[in-house]
Amino acid sequence: MKSIMAGALVLVVTSGACLAGTPLIDARQNVQSHRIYNGITSGRLTYPETQQLVRGQIHVQKLENKAKADGVVTPFERARINVAQSVQGARIFWKTHN
Repeated sequence: MKSIMAGALVLVVTSGACLAGTPLIDARQNVQSHRIYNGITSGRLTYPETQQLVRGQIHVQKLENKAKADGVVTPFERARINVAQSVQGARIFWKTHN
């Protein structure tokens, strides 16, 4: 019984890691979301600016979901997401510092 539970636990843990596949992308997106939130709470972002930045975050998430759809994120897809996140990061900077 213990071996079955241990096997099931290993299966669950490893399958979750395979599905995640993009921890750096997720972490960067989380940081960007916090930057947007901080801009809202500090009053640096107006409502229209916030809407634009949130749409950008949704775009990056859609790119990530599309890349994960087949179960493998290729280096090309990873690079494309990275570029989109870099553009989004620059937009967050400029919107919060204007």
